[in-house]
Amino acid sequence: MKPLSVVLIFLILVIPLVLMSDTREDLQVFNQDMYKRYSDDFQAAVDDAGDYLSRLEQQPTTTAVHYGRERQLQLDQDVLSVFYSNLALKFGLENNQTEMNNLKMHIPALVMFGYSGYTLVTLDDTASVDGKDELKPVSWPERPYYYKLRNGNLLYFTLDDNARVYDTSSNEFYEGEYTALAAETNLNPLTSIELFHEIRQSTITSLVEKDLATAINRHLELVKRMGLSIQFTLPRGLQEQSIQDVGIMAFIQGYPLPGGELLDAYSLGSGAVIRRKVLVGTRNSAGRHIAYGESCVPSGVTVIESLFDPEEAARKGYFIEDCAVK
Repeated sequence: MKPLSVVLIFLILVIPLVLMSDTREDLQVFNQDMYKRYSDDFQAAVDDAGDYLSRLEQQPTTTAVHYGRERQLQLDQDVLSVFYSNLALKFGLENNQTEMNNLKMHIPALVMFGYSGYTLVTLDDTASVDGKDELKPVSWPERPYYYKLRNGNLLYFTLDDNARVYDTSSNEFYEGEYTALAAETNLNPLTSIELFHEIRQSTITSLVEKDLATAINRHLELVKRMGLSIQFTLPRGLQEQSIQDVGIMAFIQGYPLPGGELLDAYSLGSGAVIRRKVLVGTRNSAGRHIAYGESCVPSGVTVIESLFDPEEAARKGYFIEDCAVK
Protein backbone atom coordinates (compact mmCIF):
# COMPACT_ATOMS: atom_id res chain seq x y z
CA MET A 1 0.00 0.00 0.00
CA LYS A 2 1.33 3.42 -0.95
CA PRO A 3 2.26 5.86 1.85
CA LEU A 4 -0.25 8.37 0.51
CA SER A 5 -3.03 5.78 0.77
CA VAL A 6 -2.06 5.06 4.38
CA VAL A 7 -2.25 8.77 5.19
CA LEU A 8 -5.64 9.09 3.52
CA ILE A 9 -7.03 6.10 5.41
CA PHE A 10 -5.65 7.52 8.64
CA LEU A 11 -7.29 10.88 7.98
CA ILE A 12 -10.60 9.23 7.06
CA LEU A 13 -10.57 7.36 10.38
CA VAL A 14 -9.27 10.15 12.63
CA ILE A 15 -11.11 13.23 11.34
CA PRO A 16 -14.62 11.93 12.20
CA LEU A 17 -13.40 10.98 15.67
CA VAL A 18 -11.96 14.46 16.22
CA LEU A 19 -15.15 16.08 14.93
CA MET A 20 -17.27 13.84 17.19
CA SER A 21 -15.10 14.74 20.18
CA ASP A 22 -15.41 18.46 19.43
CA THR A 23 -19.16 18.10 18.99
CA ARG A 24 -19.52 16.32 22.33
CA GLU A 25 -17.43 18.97 24.05
CA ASP A 26 -19.45 21.77 22.45
CA LEU A 27 -22.69 20.04 23.51
CA GLN A 28 -21.40 19.65 27.06
CA VAL A 29 -20.48 23.35 27.24
CA PHE A 30 -23.88 24.28 25.76
CA ASN A 31 -25.71 22.14 28.34
CA GLN A 32 -23.68 23.60 31.19
CA ASP A 33 -24.34 27.15 30.03
CA MET A 34 -28.03 26.37 29.58
CA TYR A 35 -28.22 24.83 33.05
CA LYS A 36 -26.57 27.85 34.63
CA ARG A 37 -28.85 30.25 32.75
CA TYR A 38 -32.03 28.51 33.90
CA SER A 39 -30.69 28.17 37.45
CA ASP A 40 -29.91 31.89 37.53
CA ASP A 41 -33.35 32.72 36.08
CA PHE A 42 -35.04 30.60 38.75
CA GLN A 43 -33.01 32.32 41.47
CA ALA A 44 -33.91 35.73 40.02
CA ALA A 45 -37.63 34.91 40.07
CA VAL A 46 -37.38 33.81 43.71
CA ASP A 47 -35.40 36.96 44.56
CA ASP A 48 -38.09 39.16 42.98
CA ALA A 49 -40.86 37.38 44.89
CA GLY A 50 -38.87 37.53 48.13
CA ASP A 51 -38.29 41.26 47.73
CA TYR A 52 -41.99 41.81 47.03
CA LEU A 53 -42.98 39.76 50.10
CA SER A 54 -40.53 41.73 52.26
CA ARG A 55 -42.10 45.01 51.22
CA LEU A 56 -45.61 43.67 51.91
CA GLU A 57 -44.52 42.51 55.37
CA GLN A 58 -42.92 45.81 56.37
CA GLN A 59 -46.15 47.38 57.60
CA PRO A 60 -47.41 44.58 59.86
CA THR A 61 -43.88 43.96 61.14
CA THR A 62 -43.10 47.55 62.08
CA THR A 63 -46.57 48.58 63.26
CA ALA A 64 -47.71 45.29 64.86
CA VAL A 65 -50.71 45.22 62.51
CA HIS A 66 -51.76 41.64 61.77
CA TYR A 67 -53.89 40.84 58.76
CA GLY A 68 -56.97 38.66 58.94
CA ARG A 69 -56.93 35.29 57.18
CA GLU A 70 -58.78 36.56 54.11
CA ARG A 71 -56.41 39.50 53.64
CA GLN A 72 -53.39 37.27 54.25
CA LEU A 73 -54.55 34.85 51.56
CA GLN A 74 -54.80 37.74 49.12
CA LEU A 75 -51.24 38.81 49.97
CA ASP A 76 -50.06 35.23 49.44
CA GLN A 77 -51.70 35.18 46.02
CA ASP A 78 -50.09 38.52 45.13
CA VAL A 79 -46.64 37.14 45.94
CA LEU A 80 -47.35 33.94 43.99
CA SER A 81 -48.49 36.00 41.01
CA VAL A 82 -45.20 37.91 41.06
CA PHE A 83 -43.23 34.66 41.29
CA TYR A 84 -45.04 32.77 38.53
CA SER A 85 -45.19 35.80 36.21
CA ASN A 86 -41.46 36.41 36.52
CA LEU A 87 -40.71 32.72 36.10
CA ALA A 88 -42.87 32.52 32.97
CA LEU A 89 -41.14 35.58 31.51
CA LYS A 90 -37.63 34.34 32.25
CA PHE A 91 -38.34 30.82 30.97
CA GLY A 92 -40.09 32.14 27.84
CA LEU A 93 -43.47 30.64 28.78
CA GLU A 94 -45.55 33.80 29.29
CA ASN A 95 -47.93 32.91 26.45
CA ASN A 96 -48.03 29.16 26.98
CA GLN A 97 -50.27 28.12 29.87
CA THR A 98 -49.85 24.41 29.13
CA GLU A 99 -46.06 24.59 29.44
CA MET A 100 -46.42 26.83 32.49
CA ASN A 101 -48.58 24.17 34.16
CA ASN A 102 -45.90 21.62 33.32
CA LEU A 103 -43.29 23.86 34.94
CA LYS A 104 -45.44 24.17 38.08
CA MET A 105 -45.60 20.39 38.35
CA HIS A 106 -41.83 20.42 38.89
CA ILE A 107 -42.14 22.89 41.82
CA PRO A 108 -43.72 20.81 44.60
CA ALA A 109 -43.82 23.55 47.24
CA LEU A 110 -42.88 27.10 48.16
CA VAL A 111 -42.29 28.52 51.61
CA MET A 112 -43.06 32.13 52.51
CA PHE A 113 -41.16 33.20 55.61
CA GLY A 114 -43.03 35.87 57.56
CA TYR A 115 -41.99 37.77 60.66
CA SER A 116 -43.57 35.36 63.17
CA GLY A 117 -44.28 32.27 61.06
CA TYR A 118 -44.18 30.73 57.62
CA THR A 119 -46.76 29.72 55.04
CA LEU A 120 -46.40 26.63 52.86
CA VAL A 121 -47.83 26.78 49.34
CA THR A 122 -48.64 23.64 47.34
CA LEU A 123 -50.63 22.79 44.20
CA ASP A 124 -54.08 21.22 43.98
CA ASP A 125 -55.80 20.01 40.84
CA THR A 126 -59.35 21.30 40.58
CA ALA A 127 -61.94 21.24 37.82
CA SER A 128 -62.30 24.53 35.93
CA VAL A 129 -65.60 25.84 34.52
CA ASP A 130 -65.02 23.92 31.27
CA GLY A 131 -64.38 20.66 33.13
CA LYS A 132 -60.61 20.54 32.57
CA ASP A 133 -58.08 19.98 35.32
CA GLU A 134 -56.62 23.22 36.62
CA LEU A 135 -53.54 23.60 38.85
CA LYS A 136 -54.29 25.97 41.70
CA PRO A 137 -51.80 27.14 44.37
CA VAL A 138 -53.13 26.56 47.88
CA SER A 139 -51.77 28.34 50.97
CA TRP A 140 -51.60 26.32 54.17
CA PRO A 141 -52.43 28.05 57.47
CA GLU A 142 -49.45 30.00 58.78
CA ARG A 143 -47.28 27.92 61.11
CA PRO A 144 -45.61 29.88 63.93
CA TYR A 145 -41.94 29.40 64.76
CA TYR A 146 -42.62 27.59 68.02
CA TYR A 147 -40.41 25.62 70.40
CA LYS A 148 -41.30 23.64 73.53
CA LEU A 149 -39.20 24.58 76.55
CA ARG A 150 -38.08 22.04 79.16
CA ASN A 151 -40.76 23.18 81.61
CA GLY A 152 -43.47 22.54 79.01
CA ASN A 153 -44.06 26.20 78.15
CA LEU A 154 -44.20 27.22 74.50
CA LEU A 155 -41.81 29.77 73.03
CA TYR A 156 -42.87 31.56 69.84
CA PHE A 157 -39.91 33.03 67.93
CA THR A 158 -39.88 35.92 65.49
CA LEU A 159 -37.14 36.74 62.97
CA ASP A 160 -35.50 39.13 65.44
CA ASP A 161 -34.83 38.91 69.19
CA ASN A 162 -38.47 39.43 70.15
CA ALA A 163 -40.44 36.37 71.25
CA ARG A 164 -43.53 35.27 73.18
CA VAL A 165 -43.78 32.62 75.87
CA TYR A 166 -47.02 30.85 76.73
CA ASP A 167 -47.07 29.64 80.33
CA THR A 168 -49.18 26.49 80.25
CA SER A 169 -49.73 26.42 84.02
CA SER A 170 -50.94 30.01 84.45
CA ASN A 171 -52.41 30.43 80.93
CA GLU A 172 -50.45 33.67 80.55
CA PHE A 173 -48.28 35.13 77.81
CA TYR A 174 -44.95 36.90 78.27
CA GLU A 175 -43.62 38.98 75.42
CA GLY A 176 -40.47 40.98 74.75
CA GLU A 177 -36.83 40.76 73.73
CA TYR A 178 -34.71 37.85 74.91
CA THR A 179 -33.09 39.66 77.85
CA ALA A 180 -36.41 40.85 79.25
CA LEU A 181 -38.05 37.46 78.78
CA ALA A 182 -35.17 35.62 80.46
CA ALA A 183 -35.55 37.87 83.51
CA GLU A 184 -39.32 37.30 83.65
CA THR A 185 -39.69 33.58 82.95
CA ASN A 186 -37.65 30.38 82.68
CA LEU A 187 -36.30 29.91 79.12
CA ASN A 188 -34.18 26.83 79.83
CA PRO A 189 -32.35 25.48 77.73
CA LEU A 190 -32.02 28.88 76.01
CA THR A 191 -29.60 30.15 78.64
CA SER A 192 -27.82 32.70 76.43
CA ILE A 193 -28.59 34.91 73.46
CA GLU A 194 -26.26 32.73 71.37
CA LEU A 195 -28.29 29.62 72.21
CA PHE A 196 -31.46 31.60 71.55
CA HIS A 197 -30.25 32.37 68.01
CA GLU A 198 -29.00 28.83 67.42
CA ILE A 199 -32.19 27.11 68.55
CA ARG A 200 -34.33 29.61 66.65
CA GLN A 201 -32.59 28.71 63.41
CA SER A 202 -32.72 24.95 64.00
CA THR A 203 -36.38 25.22 65.02
CA ILE A 204 -37.35 27.04 61.83
CA THR A 205 -35.48 24.67 59.50
CA SER A 206 -36.75 21.57 61.34
CA LEU A 207 -40.38 22.71 61.13
CA VAL A 208 -39.98 23.56 57.44
CA GLU A 209 -38.35 20.21 56.67
CA LYS A 210 -41.18 18.33 58.36
CA ASP A 211 -43.88 20.21 56.45
CA LEU A 212 -41.98 19.94 53.16
CA ALA A 213 -41.79 16.16 53.54
CA THR A 214 -45.58 16.06 53.87
CA ALA A 215 -46.02 18.46 50.95
CA ILE A 216 -43.75 16.39 48.69
CA ASN A 217 -45.73 13.22 49.41
CA ARG A 218 -48.97 15.05 48.54
CA HIS A 219 -47.41 16.40 45.36
CA LEU A 220 -46.26 12.94 44.30
CA GLU A 221 -49.89 11.81 44.48
CA LEU A 222 -50.91 14.78 42.34
CA VAL A 223 -48.20 13.98 39.80
CA LYS A 224 -49.43 10.38 39.53
CA ARG A 225 -53.02 11.54 38.99
CA MET A 226 -51.77 13.80 36.19
CA GLY A 227 -50.11 10.78 34.53
CA LEU A 228 -46.55 12.02 35.02
CA SER A 229 -43.48 10.35 36.47
CA ILE A 230 -41.34 12.77 38.47
CA GLN A 231 -39.29 12.00 41.56
CA PHE A 232 -38.97 14.56 44.34
CA THR A 233 -36.77 14.72 47.42
CA LEU A 234 -36.15 17.28 50.14
CA PRO A 235 -33.80 20.01 48.84
CA ARG A 236 -30.21 19.63 49.98
CA GLY A 237 -28.66 22.30 52.15
CA LEU A 238 -31.75 23.47 54.04
CA GLN A 239 -30.05 22.94 57.40
CA GLU A 240 -27.16 25.09 56.19
CA GLN A 241 -29.39 28.15 55.79
CA SER A 242 -29.71 30.99 58.26
CA ILE A 243 -33.21 32.46 57.97
CA GLN A 244 -32.96 36.00 59.28
CA ASP A 245 -35.55 37.98 57.36
CA VAL A 246 -38.83 37.79 55.51
CA GLY A 247 -38.47 35.98 52.19
CA ILE A 248 -39.46 33.05 50.01
CA MET A 249 -37.95 29.63 49.39
CA ALA A 250 -38.66 27.50 46.33
CA PHE A 251 -37.14 24.48 44.66
CA ILE A 252 -37.56 22.84 41.28
CA GLN A 253 -36.63 19.26 40.42
CA GLY A 254 -36.46 17.29 37.19
CA TYR A 255 -37.49 20.10 34.84
CA PRO A 256 -36.32 19.22 31.27
CA LEU A 257 -34.13 21.83 29.61
CA PRO A 258 -33.70 22.35 25.84
CA GLY A 259 -30.39 20.44 25.82
CA GLY A 260 -31.86 17.40 27.58
CA GLU A 261 -30.50 18.21 31.05
CA LEU A 262 -32.86 18.07 34.05
CA LEU A 263 -32.91 21.21 36.17
CA ASP A 264 -32.64 20.81 39.95
CA ALA A 265 -32.45 24.16 41.74
CA TYR A 266 -33.05 25.34 45.29
CA SER A 267 -33.33 29.06 45.99
CA LEU A 268 -33.96 31.48 48.82
CA GLY A 269 -35.01 35.04 48.07
CA SER A 270 -34.51 37.65 50.79
CA GLY A 271 -32.13 40.49 51.43
CA ALA A 272 -31.01 39.07 54.76
CA VAL A 273 -31.04 35.32 54.12
CA ILE A 274 -27.43 34.21 54.61
CA ARG A 275 -26.06 31.15 52.86
CA ARG A 276 -23.36 29.30 54.73
CA LYS A 277 -20.77 26.83 53.50
CA VAL A 278 -21.47 27.54 49.84
CA LEU A 279 -18.96 26.33 47.26
CA VAL A 280 -18.79 27.64 43.69
CA GLY A 281 -18.40 25.00 41.00
CA THR A 282 -16.11 26.14 38.16
CA ARG A 283 -14.28 24.91 35.08
CA ASN A 284 -10.81 26.28 34.29
CA SER A 285 -9.16 26.71 30.91
CA ALA A 286 -7.75 23.19 31.07
CA GLY A 287 -11.24 21.75 31.55
CA ARG A 288 -10.64 20.84 35.20
CA HIS A 289 -13.70 21.12 37.45
CA ILE A 290 -12.86 22.80 40.77
CA ALA A 291 -15.18 23.93 43.58
CA TYR A 292 -13.91 27.04 45.37
CA GLY A 293 -15.08 28.77 48.52
CA GLU A 294 -17.03 31.94 47.71
CA SER A 295 -14.16 34.19 48.80
CA CYS A 296 -11.44 32.50 46.76
CA VAL A 297 -12.79 32.05 43.21
CA PRO A 298 -9.92 33.02 40.87
CA SER A 299 -10.38 35.10 37.74
CA GLY A 300 -10.45 33.44 34.36
CA VAL A 301 -12.56 30.42 35.34
CA THR A 302 -16.07 29.62 34.13
CA VAL A 303 -18.62 29.52 36.94
CA ILE A 304 -21.01 26.58 36.49
CA GLU A 305 -23.14 26.29 39.64
CA SER A 306 -23.46 26.81 43.40
CA LEU A 307 -22.90 23.78 45.64
CA PHE A 308 -24.22 23.53 49.16
CA ASP A 309 -21.54 21.32 50.73
CA PRO A 310 -18.28 19.47 49.96
CA GLU A 311 -20.16 16.14 49.71
CA GLU A 312 -22.27 17.41 46.83
CA ALA A 313 -19.19 18.89 45.15
CA ALA A 314 -17.28 15.61 45.40
CA ARG A 315 -20.29 13.63 44.16
CA LYS A 316 -20.42 15.81 41.03
CA GLY A 317 -16.72 15.32 40.32
CA TYR A 318 -15.27 18.62 41.56
CA PHE A 319 -11.88 19.05 43.18
CA ILE A 320 -12.35 21.23 46.28
CA GLU A 321 -10.26 24.33 46.97
CA ASP A 322 -11.83 26.21 49.89
CA CYS A 323 -9.49 28.88 51.24
CA ALA A 324 -11.95 29.55 54.10
CA VAL A 325 -11.06 26.25 55.76
CA LYS A 326 -7.29 26.38 55.29
